Amino acid sequence: MLPWRPSATIMTAEFKPGFFPFAIRSSDTDFADQLHLASLFALMQEAAYQHAEQLGIGASTLDVADLTWLLSKVSVRLDRLPHWGEQVWIRTWSRGVKKLLFLRDYQLLAGSPDSEPIGRATSEWLVARKTDHRPQRPDVVLGPAGLEVSSLEIPEAFDFACSKIDPAKERDLTRDQEPLLIKFADFSEIDRNHHVNNTHYVAWCMDAAYAYFRNGPGQLLGPGTKPLDLAAIDIQYLSEIRPGERTHLDVHPSLDPKGSVILVEGLRTDQTSAAFRARLTFSQT
Repeated sequence: MLPWRPSATIMTAEFKPGFFPFAIRSSDTDFADQLHLASLFALMQEAAYQHAEQLGIGASTLDVADLTWLLSKVSVRLDRLPHWGEQVWIRTWSRGVKKLLFLRDYQLLAGSPDSEPIGRATSEWLVARKTDHRPQRPDVVLGPAGLEVSSLEIPEAFDFACSKIDPAKERDLTRDQEPLLIKFADFSEIDRNHHVNNTHYVAWCMDAAYAYFRNGPGQLLGPGTKPLDLAAIDIQYLSEIRPGERTHLDVHPSLDPKGSVILVEGLRTDQTSAAFRARLTFSQT
């Protein structure tokens, strides 16, 4: 299992983190009753929105100011994913501001809010105008007094930040070749910001990974059918995908000798620019 290298700083009640309980439904899970990664991202999104409301910077406040939250990057490390019927808690807290970015961390807890985390995540967000999605300065949202939180020593989920994901060094796709998968921004993928929701990017990544390991050179699935045992994902949202747009999904293996790390790129129709990139690490158990 890939270590997540948690920070040595221990969270205390002083920072007033938010705890949000969720029951894992059958519709949230795959054919092995394991939580879909996209469903985990949906729980994290809901917890983030609810906690932002508690802080006074949620959608109800931003809507009035013609502002909205946009997700930029996420890094997740997992010991395991929960299963159908489990009760889980998403613990989330804000770590203040870094330049234009709002930093938010998470813990995934199963069985009890006092249990050891089975997963952790860190994320970077922007606040943008709803009309044109241009990023806005944090002080527009928080005001000068609210920015003081960024100077506190606030606990971190990891001892690393969300990293930039470099493009594939070699791209096999050309206009004359079929991509591994093609996805369309249909009605069910579009959220209140009128673009594909971040959770669907994640679902597309897992679809691409499964197709790659099932039909391509990957060996994780073997001759039978089993769920992919995800240990980590780092995803970077580069540009919006609007209603009706087509995205080509391309998968590249890394130099990892076990072949368990892949790069997924969501390419626009011209196949020269990426809407998102994700690095996925799978356990071979």
